[in-house]
Amino acid sequence: MPRRRPDVVHEYRISLSDYERSKVEEVATLAKANIAVDGITNTFQAAGTALAGTGAFLAGLVLLKWKAPEIIADVTNTTNNLLDGFYDTFLPGTPIEYRREAQRLAAERSAIATDEAAFCTFAASTYDEARCSATNERKEKYFQDRALLNQLLREAYKGRTYKGAAKFVYYGLGDVDPSWVE
Repeated sequence: MPRRRPDVVHEYRISLSDYERSKVEEVATLAKANIAVDGITNTFQAAGTALAGTGAFLAGLVLLKWKAPEIIADVTNTTNNLLDGFYDTFLPGTPIEYRREAQRLAAERSAIATDEAAFCTFAASTYDEARCSATNERKEKYFQDRALLNQLLREAYKGRTYKGAAKFVYYGLGDVDPSWVE
């Protein structure tokens, strides 16, 4: 809604003496100085934020270097367990006893990988030479068991026509060598 025009206009004037004018000039000078200080303060705040961000980034890198072997092993183990569940549900292996042996080898491989990352990596916080040696002995036994399983699979699938599907079923389980399929 439009406003009406004013009927009367009043004008007021303030007169300042020399003392009051000098005080106003002091306030104006102080305000200009505060503006300059604010600019410098903002610059230092930005630099401090950048330094803090850089420090946090470097701390994250150090933590990653220290804990990465265990994190990577945990992610790998979880992924392998999901694949094993998928194969069990949709692609059951033939013969089943070899499939179960391959799953046992996969679980052993995961356990060895976790122990190796935790105890055999110099950068890890849990490095232990004695446990690393025991882990390496388990690893040797694992390789012997894996070679035996691969030989059994070669014999079981000799002359079969659906070797490609079998290769897919055993893929990722205990590092089963796919050469027996070809």
